[in-house]
Amino acid sequence: MAGILMTVVLSFLIAAVLWLLLGSRFRFAAATAENDLFNLAAYFGGCLPVAFVLVFFGIGGS
Repeated sequence: MAGILMTVVLSFLIAAVLWLLLGSRFRFAAATAENDLFNLAAYFGGCLPVAFVLVFFGIGGS
């Protein structure tokens, strides 16, 4: 359970940093606020597998 929570938190942190660095690259909605939220969700979905690998190889390596 802790591994899943760590994966979600790490993925959200990586996605937030990517969103701050890259900004809203995709156009999902006409409204700016909704588009920013959808972009953050897209970055989160893309970072989820990377965070999963980082967390579980980190836990298994120790």
